[in-house]
Amino acid sequence: MNTASDPKKQTPRAVVFQRLARQSIRFPDLAIESRSHDTKALDERDRAFARVLELGTIARWRSLQHLLESCLKRSWSNIDPEIRGVLLAGATQILLMESVPDHAAVDEAVNWTKRRSNAGAGGFVNGVLRSIIRLRGERLERSDQRASEWWLHGNVLPLENGEAWLLTKSVFPEEPTVRLGVQASLSDDLILNWIGEVGWEATLVRAAHCLSRAPINVIERDGTNAVWEGSHKALAEHLEEDRGRRVQDRVSAMSVNLTGGLEPEVIVDFCAGRGTKTHQLHRLHPNARILASDPHDGRRAELHEAFTDVENVEIVEPRRFGDVLGKVDLLVLDVPYSNSGVLPRRAQARYRFNKQRLKSLVSLQKTIVEESLPLLKEGAHVLYATCSLEKAENQRQVDWITRRFDAKVVRSRSMEPAGLPGDPASTYTDGGFHALLTRDSTRLSNDDFSLHSNDQITTHEGPENSKA
Repeated sequence: MNTASDPKKQTPRAVVFQRLARQSIRFPDLAIESRSHDTKALDERDRAFARVLELGTIARWRSLQHLLESCLKRSWSNIDPEIRGVLLAGATQILLMESVPDHAAVDEAVNWTKRRSNAGAGGFVNGVLRSIIRLRGERLERSDQRASEWWLHGNVLPLENGEAWLLTKSVFPEEPTVRLGVQASLSDDLILNWIGEVGWEATLVRAAHCLSRAPINVIERDGTNAVWEGSHKALAEHLEEDRGRRVQDRVSAMSVNLTGGLEPEVIVDFCAGRGTKTHQLHRLHPNARILASDPHDGRRAELHEAFTDVENVEIVEPRRFGDVLGKVDLLVLDVPYSNSGVLPRRAQARYRFNKQRLKSLVSLQKTIVEESLPLLKEGAHVLYATCSLEKAENQRQVDWITRRFDAKVVRSRSMEPAGLPGDPASTYTDGGFHALLTRDSTRLSNDDFSLHSNDQITTHEGPENSKA
């Protein structure tokens, strides 16, 4: 890894310093930036380091900021954004990246700050990061009860591998719910919402899951899947070798599998994103005409590129479904959602969750349902799916659909995320929800569906839904 002090030479740390400076202005509305424009001069190893440093910081932003503030004599908001970015990246390396020597993390942070600002600012960064080093005490093994029950202690920082740092002083908040949010790096509103819906014990499990690292799952053409252990470059080559392969978590794949007992002639993937479910629909229903759309111009361009040579998949502009109005057999609504079931993958969503945003999302989801249902023919099916854990986006939304449109739920699945810090990557799954609905009174046989043994399944007979 390049750590040269040449001011004209871009280093991976310098790239991340600047990115985090921009993020610190946005917080809590973080966004993962494109990595092409400012990392193209880096070699593969340095790009990988920058990726780990940036994503690691975002995933633990709230924890890191809290620890940094405990070492400051001034308000965090009064610190220049570039200095905030440097401090966050430095703390990430010191506390979360065991392979990085302390001197490497501190020296480049200080030197870069002196070049960008002045000697005084460099001295300030040096002092704060060395305070973080002093705050970091004993490393606790996963078997240590303090590591396994980190939420009970104001001086324990949990790590993604199940271990923890025993800090030299108690710095986390005394109030248990706030402390849990800070230690797990989640918003207070999200913690409180989970406690209200599933209770304290289940919230602890969800929070601990959010500390784990999400693996990359590759699903082969034949449906088998495995955790990818190689580099991103090797993964790209692996996917290019066989376009039937895809990167997709098992829970996400399970939603489309609910439609396996159907024989649709016309399918609309209304919110197709980058086309993961569209590819799956194409393989599961090769004889169907499939129309895919997305409101985002960039994602729609990716869809065009991905399906250029696929004859039965058409990419259309939003709301431009033309001749299929009233003729669609299967409507797939993978609607926008809060991402609360996939926070290890969508770390930027950890901090922006609040009641008002949830209310806006629920309203948007209802709007999408209202706009899309005129596409359906009589007896058609709707697959509604989210990667959320929130009942307002899932069970209550499906309840609303059944009442508003006199629909029936054929089958639904509600899945808690699995995998805790230190567990094997193969045990990891995302959380989410999906339901297959129809206005047709007929029922599909249970034999028409391929079910996962760990699914939590509820078959609904009408609008009075039971807990899934």
